[in-house]
Amino acid sequence: MGQLKINSGSIPVSGNFERRTVFSAFFLALSYLFFGLLYIYFSGKIAVSLAKDVDQLEFIERYKGFVFIFISAAGLLFLAEWLMRRIMLREREIAEYRTQMLRADQRATAGLLASSIAHNIKNLLMGVDYAVNSLDPQKLPKPADISILQKANADLKGLADSLCKVHEQRTAPAKETFNLTEFVKDTVNFARFHKKLRGCFIETEIPESCMFKGNRSLLGQMLLNLLINAGDATANSGRILVKVSEEGSDIVLEIQDSGTGVPEEIKEKIMQPLFTTKPDGCGLGMLSLEICCHDHAGMYSIQTSSLGGAAFVIHFPVQSAA
Repeated sequence: MGQLKINSGSIPVSGNFERRTVFSAFFLALSYLFFGLLYIYFSGKIAVSLAKDVDQLEFIERYKGFVFIFISAAGLLFLAEWLMRRIMLREREIAEYRTQMLRADQRATAGLLASSIAHNIKNLLMGVDYAVNSLDPQKLPKPADISILQKANADLKGLADSLCKVHEQRTAPAKETFNLTEFVKDTVNFARFHKKLRGCFIETEIPESCMFKGNRSLLGQMLLNLLINAGDATANSGRILVKVSEEGSDIVLEIQDSGTGVPEEIKEKIMQPLFTTKPDGCGLGMLSLEICCHDHAGMYSIQTSSLGGAAFVIHFPVQSAA
């Protein structure tokens, strides 16, 4: 997967804090005005009472002004120092808050990635388990069975490597060019061993050849999860259609089913991690769709299938093709 972006969030500033700030500034201005007027009024009275003539009054007023400037400057110095200390303290608090938020987001993202990988490993192991149990110990395994198990073994190794690198938040190898037609066939053939898809009729509409540059692991996880979800939607006994086509500058992958479809009120919710409508679900299957589209700059939509259920339509831009 590409580098996941961590959103450290903005620092919350409450309305009370803003009101306190305005009130403090207003209070300081009024205080300066009040004490300044008091100083002028009473110092003027004292100057008049002490001065014996106009020249002496002028002398007192001059030095009285000097004293006022000195006291004001000293007050502003202490006030500025206090404000700067408060600002520096606030900046440190903001920096600590951002660091804590970043660490929390990183831990949450790592946990979500690890859970998603574990979920995909579980799906693969279900298919492997059935494939192994289907082998006749008295006969040599068929080449097709060996091919399916080899593919599952390679996928499991890739997921294990991803799990080891989850702390780096880079879980996908580099993209490679491969035949998407053969890849979809192999994934569908393996998916048929999954307990939720054994009773389903899975058909494909794919071109003879379609070269694609992308991430095999992410694409396989996404396709397997969408097929399993389609199996759930059809009560493990309906029709599922997998289509690959080219539309303009896009390669389009569609997974359709004959289930009940996706209600409008939960179309957005199902893409949220940990959201599920299944009693035995964990809400991580759709995460593979989000991650795969992000890594390949693709786009997806949830539509109504011609089979009567849901249709997940994914568009990959032409630059993903070889």
